[in-house]
Amino acid sequence: MGSVSELTIAGVISTGTHGTGAKFGIISNYVVDLELITTSGDTIKCSRDENSDIFLSALCGLGAIGIIIRVTLQCEPAFLLYQYNYPSTLDEVLEDLNDQKGSCDHFRFLWFPHTNYVSISNNNRIYNKEITKYTTFQKAYNWFWNYGIGYYSLEFAYWVSTYWQPLVPYINRISFWLLYSKPQERIDVSYDVFNFECLFKQHVNEWSIPWY
Repeated sequence: MGSVSELTIAGVISTGTHGTGAKFGIISNYVVDLELITTSGDTIKCSRDENSDIFLSALCGLGAIGIIIRVTLQCEPAFLLYQYNYPSTLDEVLEDLNDQKGSCDHFRFLWFPHTNYVSISNNNRIYNKEITKYTTFQKAYNWFWNYGIGYYSLEFAYWVSTYWQPLVPYINRISFWLLYSKPQERIDVSYDVFNFECLFKQHVNEWSIPWY
């Protein structure tokens, strides 16, 4: 990793915020030191060498250890990401998960409930490429599919399904076929690729899957 920069943030590392790569740890792995205010009002500075028991507890303390007022994070120079998305099935992904997770710098897959469909996302860091540039037509085309279909139409379809829930499996199959059934490539700054826009209000949960 690269240089160390200090950031004043409150509790951003206390929830075990995760990453998407087998070679990269969660954000807590890159905390160099921090300061927190305890329930007694004392300010404590801690790191892996100083007050290490408090430090390690605060890295995923959910706010129970104290209020974090300063964090020093280990950083590196900005980079681009090459993203390659392609369709697959849940059975294939789970069967080859060990190979999949090591096939790129940052691996992610999206499963569509009530189907066997998944969209696999392979992301690799690159330093010698140019950001993908779109023409006005391409921007309009992408907006139509990503927002016109992937946002507004899909949101409306799910709203209709609240009155007739058996529609959900059909909606998921159709949305996968329209939006994720073909391979897609993209090169952009890392935070634009990492950020996943949820678009509309929805209920989500996370699952832990053994991968070793």
